[in-house]
Amino acid sequence: MLQQDEIRRRIRAAMALADIRSWDQLAARTPISRSTLKDLGTIRGRADETHLRVIAAACNLPYAWFTITDLGRAVQREDEDPSLTERLEAVERTLAALVRRDTPTPKPPPDNHD
Repeated sequence: MLQQDEIRRRIRAAMALADIRSWDQLAARTPISRSTLKDLGTIRGRADETHLRVIAAACNLPYAWFTITDLGRAVQREDEDPSLTERLEAVERTLAALVRRDTPTPKPPPDNHD
């Protein structure tokens, strides 16, 4: 099984792929309480197999999403439906854009040609 910090990242990514924007929304799709789900998203919680299977089902992802280091293999389908892979790539592009947006750009040197 993956380390808990990686599992926390994958829980958030699974939520994003499923267009679940809050712990309340995830709790509405699972028998797990909001407070437990929120704890699983922090260092306080430890996700076990049962939690991960329930979250995977709620997000319409395979359980392998939380167990395989290679996410490409975790989302690979026999019927070659590219929708999940495309959604994962879209999330990765959005994340990269957010990182770029939040990274301060250096100011140009002052123009001293007066």
